[in-house]
Amino acid sequence: MRSLVFCVILYVLILILMIGLWGCASRNNQQNAFNEYRKLMERQKTALIKEDEEVSKKIPEMTTEGYERLGDFYLQKGDIEMTFIQYEKALRLDPKQANIRYKMGRLFLEKGLYEEARKEFEEILKTHPDHALAYEGKGRVYFNTGEFDEAKKNFLNAIKHNAKLWQAHNFLGIIYDHERQYDAAIAQYKIAIFINPNAPMLFNNLGISLYSKGEYEKAIKAFNEGIRIDTSNNKIYNNLGLTLYKLGRYEEAFKAFKKGDDEATAYYNLGCLYMTEGKYKEASEAFEKAIEMKPGFYIKAYESLKKARAAMHIQSQ
Repeated sequence: MRSLVFCVILYVLILILMIGLWGCASRNNQQNAFNEYRKLMERQKTALIKEDEEVSKKIPEMTTEGYERLGDFYLQKGDIEMTFIQYEKALRLDPKQANIRYKMGRLFLEKGLYEEARKEFEEILKTHPDHALAYEGKGRVYFNTGEFDEAKKNFLNAIKHNAKLWQAHNFLGIIYDHERQYDAAIAQYKIAIFINPNAPMLFNNLGISLYSKGEYEKAIKAFNEGIRIDTSNNKIYNNLGLTLYKLGRYEEAFKAFKKGDDEATAYYNLGCLYMTEGKYKEASEAFEKAIEMKPGFYIKAYESLKKARAAMHIQSQ
């Protein structure tokens, strides 16, 4: 059973939830992926990978467009190795094919190969300086490596050339949140929502900004909009519960936490929040209910109960 780390400072929680949206891989996983695809590139260069003979027979004379379509076909099948090979062949025929190079960059980006991805996007911009998606791609590279100033520059360039790139607006919002420029962040999320009103994560991010700014009622409205689009989004339910608790609406907060996970987790979350406010009696009761409902509940539930009882004893003296 997953547990929310609500006993940590609430503001830190919000930052964790925000960063969690983008799912960064561990350093080991990134290194393994890097080694894997480095080997693939070397194998391509030395022609040690055999092509699909049947496909080659059917298409004896391939064009740039043909290799691209074949790469797209392999991508749909999930054969990343053959996808790279076909895109590389297309680019050897015509290195200025920005669309194919962008697809290569996105594949590198998704695999966590940020340096390789950046090179592809920069290569596009050499011949297509107004390529909005290449700027967005570079922005995402720098965002994932924590270079937020460079990321911001590229996202701004992206929307300069194409104001309808909602993901660029969303990333800008996250960066502005990181800088605690909440009004700027809120403005970017609203633009993104106007462009793509069916993305629940945009309402979640907007709600987080509003919460950080202290506009709790507006944050609740944003979270509810996100839930309306995706009724199974646990992250938004938990953020809604946190905001309702902040307003003293404990019963509603409990219901939101319950929808985000289950009843035992809801009691545990409430207990942690009570602890942060020195409400040790209420915290103890909440932890007891969590353990009663699930005797095999988190070890942390037992530890938190002990701490709550100890603090309550000290408080009563």
